[in-house]
Amino acid sequence: MTVSWGNGDDDPRRTRVVELAARLIAEQGPHALSLRRLATAAGGSTQLVYTLFGGKPGLADALYAEGFRRLGEAMRAAAAEAPAPVGDPARLVVLAQAYRRFAADEPAFFSVMFGPVIPGFTPSRATREVSRDRSFGQVVTAAQECLDAGTLRAQDALALARACWTTTHGVAALQHAGLLDGGAGDLDPVLRVVVDAHRP
Repeated sequence: MTVSWGNGDDDPRRTRVVELAARLIAEQGPHALSLRRLATAAGGSTQLVYTLFGGKPGLADALYAEGFRRLGEAMRAAAAEAPAPVGDPARLVVLAQAYRRFAADEPAFFSVMFGPVIPGFTPSRATREVSRDRSFGQVVTAAQECLDAGTLRAQDALALARACWTTTHGVAALQHAGLLDGGAGDLDPVLRVVVDAHRP
């Protein structure tokens, strides 16, 4: 069956193609992300990628953006469910745990977001800025809340957020690469050292 594809950023079929592309990467590796394989999986022709995304670079940009959208949603959900009140440093740990879980649960998206999985791909500036706001922006907000509450001290919220973010990413990336095998618990003591170092 040949599928008829529309265009536009709000076309739900874009999401389906992005999910299929992520599945190909997860199941067969980045080499599997060819227009022909993707078209076969989607039940259409290679023209669909050009119609929906303008070509493979546009598809890669959409994969990158979707990964950060999912990461941002996971972090927001974790923060909303956290028992720790606003201004409690534990909220930084909760956000970090959500980040690490995302890396474990969505390895294909994580690879596109933080690795050279697609040769020659560089996300657009607009996509990078939106993606940063969706994820890292939440850490900056939580850090500022801690500074305002006096529960942590730092030069500014950005510096504190960067310390937490880079530590979290380091653990998540090592686990993603199979270089840490201790599971979810690997992150907590490392990040708590960072948080505790900023206590009054």
